[in-house]
Amino acid sequence: MESHSLAKRQEAYRMWESGEKKSVIARTLEIDYDTLLGWTKRFKSEGLPGTTLQYHRCRRKVIIDEAVKTRAIALRQLHSGWGSPYIRLQLIEEFGVSKVPSIRHIQRWLKASGLIEASTRLPQVSSCWAKSPLICVQVDAKERLETTDGQPCCYLNFTDEHSGAVLDAFVFPLRENQPGADQPDI
Repeated sequence: MESHSLAKRQEAYRMWESGEKKSVIARTLEIDYDTLLGWTKRFKSEGLPGTTLQYHRCRRKVIIDEAVKTRAIALRQLHSGWGSPYIRLQLIEEFGVSKVPSIRHIQRWLKASGLIEASTRLPQVSSCWAKSPLICVQVDAKERLETTDGQPCCYLNFTDEHSGAVLDAFVFPLRENQPGADQPDI
């Protein structure tokens, strides 16, 4: 989403200052009405300087108390099994909730101090997987499926564990003695 130009903001200010209705300003300048309401609030308090972009206000300011940071690092060094949520609870008991940042902030401190490893969202690869193609083939079966014409069937899928490639797949009808082939399950 692109921000409105300074010229458009200044034109909105000029129209607002001359007494034009907000709905007319919004339609004329093709500005969302709610956006214009925010602008007029700033125009009332700041005047023409209220038309400038103020991205420096966008994020929450976290005031870091060095004593809290030092204590969080010390707690982790003393208790390597403690996670950031538990460390945060300990810090709240010592310093009060207003001085203690979020769990994520504490995690950043611990990571920067080398006390926790960077985690990845990728799954850990097991060493028991096949080392080369066709060493190990995985067979998956799906039962009690139906074809488009309503016939009961089974499905077998053969996959190479090394590459993940599908080697073959078979669809076949249920046999007479199989559950689901016109017989209720027991």
